[in-house]
Formats: sequence, C-alpha cells, structure tokens
Amino acid sequence: MRFAFATLVAFGTAASLLLPGDVSAQSASPRYELSVERINGEVYNPWTLEMDAVELRAFQGEGGQGLVAPTMRVSPGEILSLRVQNKLATCSPEAIAQHECYNSTNIHTHGLWVSPSGNSDNVMISISPGEQFEYEFVIPPDHPSGTFWYHPHMHGATSIQLGSGMAGALIIDGDRVPTMTSPGDIDILFWQRNGQPFGEKIMVFSQIQYGCHDKEGKLKAPRSPDPEARPWEHPAWACEASDVGTVDRWNQFGVSMENRSKRFTGINGQVHPTLSGLETGRFQRVRMIHAGLRRAVKMSIRRLADDAPPLRDVPAEDHRAWIAQYCTGEPIEQFHFADDGLTRTSFRRTAQVSMFPGSRLDSLVYFEQPGSYCMVDDQRWRMQPDEYRMLGILEVSGRTAAVANVADHLAETLMAAAEQRIADREVRERIVADLSDGLKIGSFSWHEPVSDEEITGYQKAAMTIEVHDDGSETYSIDGKPHEHGRIDRLLTVGDAEEWELTSTLGDHPFHIHVNPFQVVAIRDREGRDVTIEGSEAYDPDYGGMIGGWRDTLIVKRGRVVTMRTRYRRYIGDFVMHCHLASHGDMGMMQNVRLKMPGNQHTANKEFLILD
Repeated sequence: MRFAFATLVAFGTAASLLLPGDVSAQSASPRYELSVERINGEVYNPWTLEMDAVELRAFQGEGGQGLVAPTMRVSPGEILSLRVQNKLATCSPEAIAQHECYNSTNIHTHGLWVSPSGNSDNVMISISPGEQFEYEFVIPPDHPSGTFWYHPHMHGATSIQLGSGMAGALIIDGDRVPTMTSPGDIDILFWQRNGQPFGEKIMVFSQIQYGCHDKEGKLKAPRSPDPEARPWEHPAWACEASDVGTVDRWNQFGVSMENRSKRFTGINGQVHPTLSGLETGRFQRVRMIHAGLRRAVKMSIRRLADDAPPLRDVPAEDHRAWIAQYCTGEPIEQFHFADDGLTRTSFRRTAQVSMFPGSRLDSLVYFEQPGSYCMVDDQRWRMQPDEYRMLGILEVSGRTAAVANVADHLAETLMAAAEQRIADREVRERIVADLSDGLKIGSFSWHEPVSDEEITGYQKAAMTIEVHDDGSETYSIDGKPHEHGRIDRLLTVGDAEEWELTSTLGDHPFHIHVNPFQVVAIRDREGRDVTIEGSEAYDPDYGGMIGGWRDTLIVKRGRVVTMRTRYRRYIGDFVMHCHLASHGDMGMMQNVRLKMPGNQHTANKEFLILD
C-alpha cells in the first residue's frame, strides 16, 4: 500500500472519523468485496461480426457480469464498507519506469458527497498488486438518493483501467418522505396504482479500448491509403481469430487513437446487447451511467420493425441504412428527472437524452406496445449530424397498454402514489399541486439555489491544450499540467463561490469531487444564452441545464459556463479534472484542498461535520 501523503488515516478503521450523531457502524450497513483481476472474455466486434477474445483488468465480485463490475447499493445514514483486493501481477521497476505496467489501482465513488480523506473517497491512495484495502464510506443522513458510480482513479493509469471496463453502478436508495421543511426521495412516488413498483434498468455505458498486436508487439491499427485521412476515416483496428485483445499500452489512447480504433460504446460490458426485463403498462426507471472514455451518448428509443434482420448480422458500415429502414417508430418519450444522481425540480420531456463521460441521467419511460426497440446513438463518427450508430436492443414483454397521453398518465400515477404514501395532508397537497403544474418535483430536490448574497468569492478555470511546433501537446488546467503534491486551489469550508469554466481547445467534461455545483449560465462568445430552446444560439447539449445541480458538465470551446457551489462539511485534498480519461492522465487536472476557516494548512487526515 502506498499513500501520496504520510499523514493519512490508517486503513481498516473508522475510529478517527467524526460521524453525524445518527450514523453508526451497523450490521445492517452493506459490505462488499471486490477483487481486481485479469479475466478472459469476449467483446462483439460489429466491423467483423465476430467475437474478439480479450484479456482485461476487471472488478470481480458477487453480482458482477464479467466485464461490468457489481452494482453496489447503500442508503443515507449507512456506512458502505468495501474491501478491495488487488490480484494483478506485480510490476517490475523497469516496466514502471518505461510506462509499460499499470497494475496499482484505487476506487473513486464518483459523485458521492462523502469525505475525500482517510479510507473514504481518497484518490491519493494507491493499492499495489498483492495488497488489499478496507474502504469505509460514511453516507450522511442528508445525502441525496440517486444514481452514482465507482471506478479507478489512479493518476496515469485511469485511461487504461477505465478503458478495460473497470466501472460499476453505485446506487443510493432512499425512502424519506418530504416534510414542509425538508426534501424527500423521489423513489417514494415510483409505484403503480396496483402497488407494483416501477421497473428499473441500470445501463453502464463503456468504451473498451482493446487492441491486438503482432508478434513484434506492434498494434494492429491499419491506416488509410489517403495520407490526409482524418482519424475516423482509417479502417477499424484489426483482430484475428488467434489474437487476444488487451488494454495495456498508452499508445492505444488519445483523441487520434480512440477515434481510429472505431470501438463501439457498449452497455453493461457488452457491445450491441439485447436487454430484457422491461414490461408494457409499467413505468420503467432507466439509470444511465456514462463510464466511457470519450464519445458522447445521445440516445433515442424507437420501435424496431418486426421484419428487421438481427442487429448482430449487420456490418457496422451498414448501420446507418439499417437504422433508417427498421428503426422507424416515433421516439419513445423520456421523462428526464435527475442529473448526476441529483433530482431536478421538474421533469423534462425529451425524445433524446445526452450524456458525456462521467455524467449520469435518470429518466422514466413507458412502453405501450410489446416488442423490440432500438437504442440509437448519434455518435457523429464523421462529425456529421446524422451518422447514427446502434447501442443495443430493448426487449419489452407484456400486452398492449395504450394510454391517451403518457405525460398525463405519469402525472396521475405519481399523484396517486403521493396520496397513498404521504400521510401529512399539507405536504401531500403541495406535492400533488406541483405534479399537476407541469410535473414539478421541487420537494425532492436536495439542494437550494445559491443566492447572490451567499457568494464569498470567485474562481476561474480554463481547460487548456497547448499544441507545440513539434506537434506535441501539453494538457492542463490554467496552463499548468497536474503535479502530485502541488495544491492548486485552497478553499474554505463554509464558503460559497461562483466559478467561470472555459476551454481553449476542444470540448471537456469538467468534474469536481466532493461538492456538486449549480449551473447558473452558459453563453457563447457573443454572450448569447445557448440553453434557450428555439433560439438561434441554442445548443441541445445544454438543454434544461440552467438551475440544475450536477458534478460533471461538458465545457465546449467557445462557451462560458458559470456555476456556483457550496463547500460544505468535509475538509481534505481531492481533484478536479477533465473526465476524458486520457486528458486527465496527461495533466488536465488540479489538486484542491478544503480547509477550516482561518487555517491555511489543514492536512488531509480527517473530515469534519459542519452544518
């Protein structure tokens, strides 16, 4: 076990943690065990219509499914105990020095509002091969319920480990009923009139960047005969029947190689899966987690024609025509109600949901007809707006369950659940009135807007790529590549600040650990609001964002994002970075320290409860 700082809490105990008064280590609190191993598996390749053999690093544990890690669930007020055992091979000093071995690891609970120190969500920890570590994540009683996830955050190795599919869902389940002074969990409304809960489908989107090599160790990455070909115009990476694909080398990553590989976005460890377990006549909660490397996911759901040939019989180059011919149904309306695990103040009706690496999105869908449905992704492989690809197929069982209006049916279903499950008449009437007024759900949003009067300071952060004369590039935030041990921002618990986020080149998903942020404004170079649907400046990737809370947000070149955040409860060291994994590994990251008021040198060795 290696630590970045000598003053960290010893692992395996929570004795040094100061807990909220109503949190205690109870036998009822969940405990999970994960091992990190190299496993053999297969990944479907749409370019060849074959299964490629792979050997990849993976989280293994009860409930996992090969190349997707187990789902962990915990409730507010509990302690999530997690033992991680690193069973990967020990790296030689020579391999480490030559950047040829990436087998030390750790865990980041992406989006959780927990301590960044000790044996909690501490990304400064390194679990070496042959060692194990006992994590304890103290979930505060006022933690929002929602969809979160976990993945390795070992600086310099994040791309290779996340690019192997090392990611899993982490669900905070809640059953708190709102009061007149405190919010509740939206989960309490997700019940049908017949007493049956809404369905649930967890989708972990991944982009497994495996490559095959020849006898000399050279990557099988054929090039186009056109010397001016752009990355996506080269042939897809090749693998033969005797090859075993791996994710072991840094040269498999970066914008050029990730585009040239033409690897598809998979769901739950599979490329082009058929997902079953959905039913007609019952609202389905879809928890979507973007655990991928680079490509956006912009998904619509459409009915698949009954006479369509199987998706896995269709070569990748024919997908566009196949989608145009067979995915012809009207888009299934999605009722988007949470971003990054945080419940919105109202449902947003949309035909397509957009996510970028690191982000999550929860929506409700209702299927009136049984059958097969396309999950279509506008990935813009060649930077064209109609270059659609397939994510997979949904199989929906049951009988026809048509309704006059799905939005009205949803409102009626949620209001009926409120009548049944909320005893306080005043609270119940308020929630029913909100639902009848455009599906508002403010009683289930756990973060109040940050007011002008709260603001104590201002921050700016520019994600930068500097291209040098020799063709090399420097990745950084504010022009300084990440450096271990250097504290780039010293912030104070109890403050609330306004931030301005920009990009000098490219589009970057900004992610900050510990405290989420509220989106206040997004404008273009001319100062126009790009979030107003129907306006000349409208950018659909920013639709419905203003006022919402999240922990990950795409910052595009030419956009100025204004957000506000409160530094609450926890002190310690953590990071903020671009969630394109290769960008973070190459230096687009900063170290942040949260300190006590009046203390300029708070060490990263405990956390504090401040309300």
